[in-house]
Amino acid sequence: MRFLSRIWWLNGNRKKAEDYAAKAIEVLEQQPSSRAKAMALSNMSQLEMLSDHAAKGIFWGEKAIAMAKELNDDEILCHALNNVGDVQMRTPSSTESGITLLQQSLEIALKNSFHEHAARAYTNMGSSGITLKDYAFAKEILEVGIQYCEERDLDSWTGYMLSDKARLLFKTGNWNGALQIVNDLIKIEDQLPIARIGILTVKATIIMRRGDEEDVLPLLTEAANVAFETKELQRIIPAMVALLEYEWITGKKFITDEDVNCAIAMVEQIGNIYDNSEFAYWLFKARKQQIKLNEFYDGYNMYNKTNALKSAVLWRQKGCAYEQALALFEGSEEDKKTAIELVHNLGAEAIYEKMKFEMRLSGIKSIPRGIRKSTMANPANLTERELDVLQLLKEGLQNKEIANKLFISPKTVDHHISSIFFKLDVNSRAKAVQEATRMEIIK
Repeated sequence: MRFLSRIWWLNGNRKKAEDYAAKAIEVLEQQPSSRAKAMALSNMSQLEMLSDHAAKGIFWGEKAIAMAKELNDDEILCHALNNVGDVQMRTPSSTESGITLLQQSLEIALKNSFHEHAARAYTNMGSSGITLKDYAFAKEILEVGIQYCEERDLDSWTGYMLSDKARLLFKTGNWNGALQIVNDLIKIEDQLPIARIGILTVKATIIMRRGDEEDVLPLLTEAANVAFETKELQRIIPAMVALLEYEWITGKKFITDEDVNCAIAMVEQIGNIYDNSEFAYWLFKARKQQIKLNEFYDGYNMYNKTNALKSAVLWRQKGCAYEQALALFEGSEEDKKTAIELVHNLGAEAIYEKMKFEMRLSGIKSIPRGIRKSTMANPANLTERELDVLQLLKEGLQNKEIANKLFISPKTVDHHISSIFFKLDVNSRAKAVQEATRMEIIK
């Protein structure tokens, strides 16, 4: 029954997962300590952790840890430490202790070749790192975790972590890299439903921000339907946020009041500060509907100009140009112009048009130009000048030589190269040329 609980969870059916988990504990409740009983306790801890029931996740997890130590069972100890660690990691007051527990879980798994448990530790640390906006930490963990799983043919875990990598690239502005991953993953017929939710929302959100002609509503609707079936906010909120953003862009309502109210009721009871704050922000932006949260993440506190500009600084530090643009757009005319330039650089044509319309309504006449056709013609949205610089990089020229060729300063060349690195997701001149050649941007 404990194993069936896990299988049904993987299939996205939360109700059956919970039913079998409860039955497993009920059968063993009056029995002495055993491996089966300890694992049943840890399984319940895992389900509560996944649902953001922090107190319950820790309660069942600590019971499992105590029994695992009593039985001297490293595998169950490894599993339970992972659950408690993930709960604590996503709680601001205990983030560091949570990471410590997750690393202990990983060490036990690696030492004993518990491959599935190691994969889960990598996945939870990477996923929670993204949630916490600690993108450098998440990137490092996911790279190691994906390699670990690929070498051992742990395909489901590889796919899940790749969907997280796509989410990471998406959040930090590398939309082409994110699309490349999700377009590959979406072709896999037996993709886990819990992974498919993230894949669909990332793909749909990039398409709608760019203003591409593809209809994203079927993707968003499928993601939301599967998400609500899981009854987990970490699945529901990304799908709802994407739909709310689509409502904001189009000016039309697509989400039923029933679904909105269901999400609100959950957010007001459970969840973490990061996801809940993002949902509250988009609910207000799209529908002017406010909800009260006990805690609010500073990045989404954009309800007045002062707080919005503080949020913009935070997002710039995190490397999230899109969120930075949204925050800046709440500021002065100059801030709005900076915001529209940022979305221009990201290739977010639909957002550019939306912001341009709102600026004109407010009486602003001098608005930066939109994305040039030459910029839109290449997959990385490089500007004409960046293409010129890239071509000269291919020829092996140094910054001063490039500056002389293009009649610009070496410092300006340096800025262009930094932008090229960011858009191509590379860290060297040689890799930039190699990636641009692969993407057929240059020949």
